[in-house]
Amino acid sequence: MARRPFGNPGIGLGVAAVVLGSAVGLATGWMKSKSGPTTTDAGVPPTATGSQIEDAGPAIAADVSLTPSWIDQVDAAEPPPESQLDPEYLLSLVDMNVSNADTIKMAQTMIAGRRHHANQGNYKIAHHKVSRRQCLEGLRTVELQTPAQREICGGPYEVPVHRGDPLSATSCIDVFEYPNKPCVLPFVHTYGMQGEAFCALTGKRLCTDEEWNTSCEADPKGGPDWQYAYGNELDLGICATGGTNGHCRINDDLWGTCETNTEPNGAFPKCRSRLGVFDQHGNIAEAMHRWEDGIDYIQLKGSAFFYDGKMYKDHCRFDPRWHVDKFKESWHDNYHLGFRCCRGIKSMKQRMMEGDSGVSLVNYSDASIDAELAAESGKSEYEDELDDASPPTIPPPPPPDPTEQPSD
Repeated sequence: MARRPFGNPGIGLGVAAVVLGSAVGLATGWMKSKSGPTTTDAGVPPTATGSQIEDAGPAIAADVSLTPSWIDQVDAAEPPPESQLDPEYLLSLVDMNVSNADTIKMAQTMIAGRRHHANQGNYKIAHHKVSRRQCLEGLRTVELQTPAQREICGGPYEVPVHRGDPLSATSCIDVFEYPNKPCVLPFVHTYGMQGEAFCALTGKRLCTDEEWNTSCEADPKGGPDWQYAYGNELDLGICATGGTNGHCRINDDLWGTCETNTEPNGAFPKCRSRLGVFDQHGNIAEAMHRWEDGIDYIQLKGSAFFYDGKMYKDHCRFDPRWHVDKFKESWHDNYHLGFRCCRGIKSMKQRMMEGDSGVSLVNYSDASIDAELAAESGKSEYEDELDDASPPTIPPPPPPDPTEQPSD
């Protein structure tokens, strides 16, 4: 199949019962180390009311005036633009299940201040319209994760992937593009194997295309699918789309001319699927797994910030075949390409059938258990193939293009 040059912009492309902790706290810690001590620390978001946890779908706080907002309990200071290339700051955004010399070295290897290393773009030429504070204010009344979703998935800012029965979900997806933190710019200039390694640091993996599709189109109450995450009609004003990428010379000076004009994760609150996943249209395109005939391919999906509604179809099921390579032979990175993480889980029904004492039904309005469904495998689609794959490594990227000139 012929390849389409996805890199060419003219052709391709509060939280309930969750301690904010790593969400903005790590970045805050970096800011404190740069600017001295402060009395503002990351706090605990308010607990949702009973009416907000009747299902595992997105929720809006009924009356935030009754309880302090989690946004007011975090340091909302805007990191300086140059932090987008600061390895110390970028490292502070990387979650790790186990933080030791080996995991830190792995993350440091993938982070640097130029192309072919994970960062947030070339700040010297980028333009971001939404500030961190503006983004946080826009999320003030949005419940990013319900207690039910937290219990199913086990970590913050994750939601179960399902079509009406969250108790049967066998995988969870991050609600934000990596680094999966609210109001933080997403990482770009990453290729698939780097994304897989970042996800593995926190016990996750890159999503599959089917997990991504379901998270985009599905109704948490089991109703009809939507064509777009937000509805059935294209609306370029809902997501971070319709922007520009400057005078992008992708073939001779990608780093120095291609603007990564992204917006912070969640900066467009209505750009959210019914399952609760943000920015599946616009902002950055995302790399994921696509299994076909037993072969693991790289799949690039979702439009970027410069999408104008004319380049290609950007609906949830749009299946582009840009840069079609076997996953472990794909080195493509770009100024508008990032990723998000997923994780396979054992379904709540399976856990309850096995007598898991850690399972509570307090968060569910319907606690009935279907024994037949509960006996199903706890593996999500493609999970067996992913389990058979070798552990993530960090293969070096190809040598820099000698024609690419530094911008500094």
